[in-house]
Amino acid sequence: MAMKNLLRAPLRAFKPYVAGKPIDEVRREYGLTGRIAKMASNENPLGTSPKALEAMRKAIEEVYLYPDDNAYYLRRKIAEKYDVSFENVFAASGSVEVLELTAQAFVEPTDGVVTSEHTFAIYMLSAMKVGAQLRMAPMIDGGYRYDLPTIGKLVDDRTKVVFLANPTNPTGTWFSGEEFDAFMTGVPEDVLVVYDSAYAEYCPYADMPDPMKHFRAGRRILCLRTFSKAYGLAGMRVGYAIGPADIIHGLMTCRVAFNLNLVAQAGAMAALDDDAFVQRSREFNERELAFLREGMAGLPVVIPPSRANFLLVDTKKSAQWLFEELQKRGIIVRPMAGYGYPGAVRVNPWLREDNERFLAGLRELLSSDRGDL
Repeated sequence: MAMKNLLRAPLRAFKPYVAGKPIDEVRREYGLTGRIAKMASNENPLGTSPKALEAMRKAIEEVYLYPDDNAYYLRRKIAEKYDVSFENVFAASGSVEVLELTAQAFVEPTDGVVTSEHTFAIYMLSAMKVGAQLRMAPMIDGGYRYDLPTIGKLVDDRTKVVFLANPTNPTGTWFSGEEFDAFMTGVPEDVLVVYDSAYAEYCPYADMPDPMKHFRAGRRILCLRTFSKAYGLAGMRVGYAIGPADIIHGLMTCRVAFNLNLVAQAGAMAALDDDAFVQRSREFNERELAFLREGMAGLPVVIPPSRANFLLVDTKKSAQWLFEELQKRGIIVRPMAGYGYPGAVRVNPWLREDNERFLAGLRELLSSDRGDL
């Protein structure tokens, strides 16, 4: 007798999120012994905030104890930083946890979720996991940038949640404060807008939106931040959200107990005070992004403007072919075919010698008669 499929119906044809390849896997697969540059995952090439490292080294002595289940001190520190109440802060195991919990806590199978095409895959995947009705707007400006007016038009009576990233991943493009304010004017007040600013530390520009302005005005908006990028804590999985108390309560209700480990809490608290490291990371990113962009000038590629710590490099070659060929050269990039860009790879700056190797490898591959789409 055939065994009954216990997996929930929305998950039966589900393909899980695919992360960038780790260094050790590439080393084993290709038998490489030299330096490998992991330029695929938008990590910080300068490492981790020194203040966070010091705090985590001390905290490791206490890992025989359970962490503070409410992340009290971290949440209080974040609340003080943004001048909000403790009840308005949620501490998470990476901002991805907030995205997943948002769908679990607030979205029924009959509800709608709205976002853009070609944006961070977790928005789509979290909606699919709960069987929501997903609607995605096409991108504009060559297919690389959010179309906020069209996203707004997709919001209807069924819509519970709108997911937005600014800047967005994988293109690095952004929308302005003026555009976002106009968008929020048209969104019904009972719709939850999730504003994901994972790369905010890299773009402190005056024309960027202030999502907290809308939160303070009483709107249902959830403002997400992460320690994975500019603070260099990707391996610790720590992020946070600021939003209305009832929304935070819903997230707390759905989360796994002890969701944020003791070492991560200590590291995040210290990282919040390390403005010097964030500034150094931002300056490095601006310099090396410019170096990469200049190094690709004249090549048959399209590179959208980016305010994140990566570039999308769209070519007429197969993204998978470029990905595999660059790995043979000890360079890991992220193929973007799964995001709807069959010829694009995403690359974040690494150390200068690695950036030079990437440019040399890309030039060689783009001039090849192989790998054409």
